[in-house]
Amino acid sequence: MSTRENVIRCPECNYLESRTSGTPLEHLKLPLWVFSYLLIESIELFPLGLSASAICRKLSVSKNTGTLLKRRLQMFLSDLIPLIKDEMVKDLKKAWKGKKLPESGDLKAFIEGRPVVHTDTLALFSASQRANGFRKRFKHKGQTASIYLTDAVAEEKGKYQIGTLVHTLAIKGGPVILSSIPDQKQKSLQPLFDFLPEDVPLFADEGMPWMERYNKNFRSINHSARAKDGKRNVWARNRWSRDGVHNQVSEGNQRIIKHSFLASYSYIRPENSILYLNEYSALKGIRVYGLERLVGKKKIDLLRNVGKGSVVIPFNHFA
Repeated sequence: MSTRENVIRCPECNYLESRTSGTPLEHLKLPLWVFSYLLIESIELFPLGLSASAICRKLSVSKNTGTLLKRRLQMFLSDLIPLIKDEMVKDLKKAWKGKKLPESGDLKAFIEGRPVVHTDTLALFSASQRANGFRKRFKHKGQTASIYLTDAVAEEKGKYQIGTLVHTLAIKGGPVILSSIPDQKQKSLQPLFDFLPEDVPLFADEGMPWMERYNKNFRSINHSARAKDGKRNVWARNRWSRDGVHNQVSEGNQRIIKHSFLASYSYIRPENSILYLNEYSALKGIRVYGLERLVGKKKIDLLRNVGKGSVVIPFNHFA
């Protein structure tokens, strides 16, 4: 209808129906071009994020409206994650069909020009010792000690988790899949690899020794390797890369993630972390594959990442 842009009329029975019903734009009181403008701004600003405060400044809207627009954008981008995973799986199957990594030797020539999945874990917005009441944390070890408070301080402040633990799946020059995890135990990490093809080449550090039992093409690099000449050097020179096996793709992406999140948001709550991580992953996927390839002739039946409900979004109406 010319006077109601979010309503369409059936040419046969004249039945009126909302074209934004069941989508992240349902009950949007602003013109549809506002959402299109925010989507384009987010794509152009990437890897920096478009914060709710920036939305308020650009559109001259209230803080509540800016926050709700940010949430609508995040839910829309979260819907693209399954499509990005599908494209990622297609590329991996095409490159590694019928191929396996040699059990030993240099892998540089074998993996050159082919996509390899790199995985690592990042502590985002970690809590300092000052935030923990100037007390050291003995209950948690490793990166989890950076995001959780001790029990006594948690009772005083009324919250237990401060930072966010982010799991990264990255391909060089390709997409990045980010997930929010509570710890680095096998029961928390293993489900994140279920969408990958069987025995796809996977590089990581020594934080996942159990992966060798499930993936024949899993390779790890020891970042704590000691030098052979202990009198002259402490660390081995090949502790970052050895025989073509390294973890620098995921670590490089994590450096960009940490910088962009600190510059864009200053801080995000752990309960909202999955929305922000999905937003970053989707924008990266749009940069890699393009929006037309992701949503050209596809429809998502369920909003699988955030809540439930059918989602059919007519992109041609947002142009």
